[in-house]
Amino acid sequence: MEKIKLWIPEIKFHLGLNILIAVFITIASYVHFPFGSLKGNLVYLAHFLLLQFSLFGFIYIFSLLNKVFKIVFPILFILATSFSFWVYTQDLTIGVGMIQAISETNSDIAIDVLSYQFVLFVLLSSFSLLLFFRLHKKSRVSSIKSPLFFLAIFGVLTFFVVENYKYDAFKNRLPYSLYFASVKYANKPKIKLKEVKEQVFTKEENLHIVLVVGESVRADHLSLNGYNRNTNPLLSKQKNLISFKKVYTPFTFTSQSLPQILTDKSIDSKQSHQEATSLYSVLNKASFKTEWIGNQSIERSYKDIIYSNTSKIIIDKFHSFQSFKKQKDLVLLDHFSIEDSKLENRISTLHMIGSHWYYNSRITSDFQYFKPIISSKYIGSLTKDELINSYDNTILYLDNFLNILIEKLKQSSKNTILIYLSDHGETLGEDGKWLHAQRHKAARNPAMLVWFSNNFKEKYPLKINQLKFKKQDSITTDFLFHSILDLGKIENYKFENKKSIFD
Repeated sequence: MEKIKLWIPEIKFHLGLNILIAVFITIASYVHFPFGSLKGNLVYLAHFLLLQFSLFGFIYIFSLLNKVFKIVFPILFILATSFSFWVYTQDLTIGVGMIQAISETNSDIAIDVLSYQFVLFVLLSSFSLLLFFRLHKKSRVSSIKSPLFFLAIFGVLTFFVVENYKYDAFKNRLPYSLYFASVKYANKPKIKLKEVKEQVFTKEENLHIVLVVGESVRADHLSLNGYNRNTNPLLSKQKNLISFKKVYTPFTFTSQSLPQILTDKSIDSKQSHQEATSLYSVLNKASFKTEWIGNQSIERSYKDIIYSNTSKIIIDKFHSFQSFKKQKDLVLLDHFSIEDSKLENRISTLHMIGSHWYYNSRITSDFQYFKPIISSKYIGSLTKDELINSYDNTILYLDNFLNILIEKLKQSSKNTILIYLSDHGETLGEDGKWLHAQRHKAARNPAMLVWFSNNFKEKYPLKINQLKFKKQDSITTDFLFHSILDLGKIENYKFENKKSIFD
């Protein structure tokens, strides 16, 4: 009996610590599950208890390093609670996609997404852990002589037994998901740009391709594609405009989708070294003037692609794309000119902030047409109608942006074509999910439009007929690289004509 009393403080310490972990971290992975029947409830309860027991095993063994544990564990705990807040409030999956989206995004973006609810949650979890450690300051944390040590061994074995029985049963749940997603991201090969060694050339003259890269715009929220709201009042009046509503991408966040769109990298590629060729590198070789005008912070995953342009302008580089002070997209047109030397071929890429969260920051007050609109960055406090209204208002702003750009392009004497393609779509409440950077079909159908000048129409009637013929086809974002090289009549460089929307 006396021996049991010796271990009571240690038992209380680890029991209390696991309760804290469960409340602030682990349960976040279970609260959104549709448990259904009594059996379903019991299954998930058993799953949760086994996961928590396995965590106890790892934590106990870690706590054998007493001094290191007391320094490192609080840091890991606060980091995990920071992620669990988003899992609690938005039912996000902490996977390699989210780790990449976070790690390849500038630090100012991380600051901009903070809400007071997030800060309060992290402060509450930190204070609770601090208070817990103070109350157990004199408790013996762990010992290899303790019966809990042998129980911890069983806990660790539980992890491997369950994972062997069902792969990723624990790895997809917090806090394990945070670790394993980071490992997958660290081991993930990155795109390495290949040098264009061929003597590329073109016989094309006086061609101007305007590529507008959108952000978070889904095809089914364009009235051009049959959406029940008039989100395209201006573009619907434009002639020479074709909308493609069946475009697919598996990549639902910019840092992965953009490198694929702007290179010859296929969405189905299994290449281990992730080598790819920048679209602009090929066009440079063919003496195209290449220019990039962007209203987003540059991310590591596509930085080299941007810098393969001969001219680069990054607007408002010190404000992230979720900042209240971020410049609106119309400022892009202040840096865009149609004045060009005669016969010179040119591609101009405009990278929009588009419909990225926080929606109200993307538009000016005169585009707050659909109401009520959102009033907080904390999605949990907003209604579905408010969120969709604000999102649709960004589509109205896009409609205005593209309309102004088209009117400007009409004044050019060049053979001009505009291709608008969003990098991915957006989830808007489907299955309780919002925003992007998560695996959902709603975010995999980006909007795409093509407009062409009368000069272009007269010179390339077969290409126009082909566009009209293919507008109902299901295509992937692979089309862009090959379509633009087809447009430019690039010779002595191998690309896939069959993927071109003009072929």
